[in-house]
Amino acid sequence: MFAKTFALFAFTALAEASGSCPAIWSTVASDLSQSFIGSNGCTDLARGAIRFAFHDSASYSSKTQYYAPATGGADGSLLLSSVEITRDENNGLQSYYGFLQEKYSKYKSQVGAADLVQFAASVAIVSCPGGPKVPTVVGRKDTSTAAPDNLLPKAFGAGAAQQVLIQLFEDKGISQPELAALIGAHTASKAVAQEAYGVPYNGPQDSTPGQWDVKYYSDTDNHPSGVYSFESDVNLSNPNSTVGQTFQSFVNSQSKWNAAFAPAMAHLSVLGISQADQANFVDCTSAVPSGSNARMIRAAPINDRIR
Repeated sequence: MFAKTFALFAFTALAEASGSCPAIWSTVASDLSQSFIGSNGCTDLARGAIRFAFHDSASYSSKTQYYAPATGGADGSLLLSSVEITRDENNGLQSYYGFLQEKYSKYKSQVGAADLVQFAASVAIVSCPGGPKVPTVVGRKDTSTAAPDNLLPKAFGAGAAQQVLIQLFEDKGISQPELAALIGAHTASKAVAQEAYGVPYNGPQDSTPGQWDVKYYSDTDNHPSGVYSFESDVNLSNPNSTVGQTFQSFVNSQSKWNAAFAPAMAHLSVLGISQADQANFVDCTSAVPSGSNARMIRAAPINDRIR
């Protein structure tokens, strides 16, 4: 049933998008791919792009009406606000922030900051071998007003409890099956700010962090040496709830997870944006490279790639 819900959202989002994708987005995709694809799969900058998009979007909550004038969501504030990027929850993103600032300065006459944040994540996902193409739209409104604080999930401590995380995401409009799919992005994750909890810098959350695969789901259960699972991930994997049952259903099921992840990520990428504004979106999924294109770029002579 949840797979049908995901598919319905994807088709609805694409149906609402209209017009032709501006050619600049293909140029941006080619530019970003040079930095997101490495010899061992997707790079640290690709990991940063995925996490950055999560953090920009997931700053939304239905309860942010109490935080006026900031509303949070996929509004580019993480890129445009000098305050938001300094928060503890964004530790480890500063290097990618500088990288994306340079790209935004290069293209800002033709692209928006919020769109660039989410589009870069879509390019990063397909830069990881096995990564699905996420339905990708442009037309968001930008803001430099920092999003409300304390709306992102915690990896450790009381904030990492299963029910706390479920409620946190339900307040964003993200269902438990969607949450189980979205957390799988940790397949490409390496910890950068969890040393206080015994996770070393660059400690991966699965045994193949350069690949987009379901090793994350089984590794979270089995805890192999060299893999450092977050407390939040272990809690979410507990099959005593819908999120945990869905989590377990992705073990050894790549196609099922990819089919669930892509529309869930598309949903996340428009959090905080009204239906009226979404009606003006333009579908730019076609500008996102396919996985095979990503591999072709990686195989190109080094002098043909921009680092």
